[in-house]
Amino acid sequence: MGDDRVIHFTRTKTKKVNLIRTVFGREPCGECGYKPDEGKGVVKSCVECFLDDHRLFRFEYNVGISERILKKSGTCSVASSDMAKKVTERAKDMLNSDNQFGEYHLIDNNCESFAFYCTTGLRMTMQGNAFKDAIESVYKTLTNSESLFKGFIDKKIRRFMEEHDLARRSEITNNDDDDDGSDQDRSD
Repeated sequence: MGDDRVIHFTRTKTKKVNLIRTVFGREPCGECGYKPDEGKGVVKSCVECFLDDHRLFRFEYNVGISERILKKSGTCSVASSDMAKKVTERAKDMLNSDNQFGEYHLIDNNCESFAFYCTTGLRMTMQGNAFKDAIESVYKTLTNSESLFKGFIDKKIRRFMEEHDLARRSEITNNDDDDDGSDQDRSD
């Protein structure tokens, strides 16, 4: 985003009432003014408030098919990242909208979903898919005596195919957006 600021997606509902925080509240951040008790949904804050003493993880876009299948789910995608200007534009649009990104859900609509949407224009959650795959694999292993490894590979391939299909649709959409109708060669 720039200027040490981040637009991100937080819980839209308070998970539990904390009497002390309810009565006294938290002071807003001296750097950016962000107040975690009030900032819900798509918010803008400084990097320090965003990290909240957690580590930052790097997500890779436009990785090869074999790399995507072999890597840990939730760390990369075959989908291409849009240009920084478009990514920032999407994030700002969501920040300025009235909860257009929807309610926060730990599995299906979370901070990772928001980042993936802003970066690619596609609504998808990698961590949620990984969690669902793990639960499904364990369930199948326990109920059908299916090999855990086979289940793991089957899920990786299925998720890859879903993601690959989304990436192709994204490329088609991006190519359509870039076409201004002229047949002139462009050179910069």
